[in-house]
Amino acid sequence: MSSVLLLHGFTSHPVLTMGPLPEMLKAAGYTLALPALPGHGTKPEDLKGVKWEDWDSVARQAYLSLPEPRAIVSLSMGGLLAVKLAAEYPAAALVALVPALGFVNKMAYLAPYIHWVMPWAEGTKSVRDAQRREQSPNYPRFPTVALAEMVELQRQIPALLPKVTAPALVMQAAHDSTIPQAEVRRYYALLGSSQKDYRVYDSEHDLLLDTQADQVATDIRDWLIKVLPPIAVL
Repeated sequence: MSSVLLLHGFTSHPVLTMGPLPEMLKAAGYTLALPALPGHGTKPEDLKGVKWEDWDSVARQAYLSLPEPRAIVSLSMGGLLAVKLAAEYPAAALVALVPALGFVNKMAYLAPYIHWVMPWAEGTKSVRDAQRREQSPNYPRFPTVALAEMVELQRQIPALLPKVTAPALVMQAAHDSTIPQAEVRRYYALLGSSQKDYRVYDSEHDLLLDTQADQVATDIRDWLIKVLPPIAVL
């Protein structure tokens, strides 16, 4: 049976931020893994002291625990970890929702240098619909030192993207206030995949929490079924 690793983003809840997608993929017949990256799904203070290697290690363990063939569906920072995995291990498919290859707020790049004097930062409004935004499971703030770890992870990805050859689907949010559209397009352009698709949605950063969540989840499921059927054909 085909399996899918779902990787959430920075400050995201490991399950709730994936909206309707996990249940939709389960119903289609996929085996899933939804690991909680260290420091996530609890409280913002738990991100203190976490290194990018910790996120990578948990993602790697979860991926290798799944039966082959394996796909990766990733959100934001999860799209960086997905590249590290797909560049090293066989991957049957890669889906990257708003991969965090850059930041709209350029101050984020200073996190490695200013976290001593600016220990906390506010989260972005990653959901466009006001009512849905109030229900967001994401952390409202985060330790700046944790963002510094994401910056370090981010720097490694451009060189790895050409090594990824799995069929890929990259999804962009037209109203993203967190990740620049140009950086999502750069992620797509650098992918070494010969089969890759690029889609844009009328949404904020959290594509699976905003008003088009059902459509996004349906599109991911339908694309995966074409590329990697739930029951692998041997």
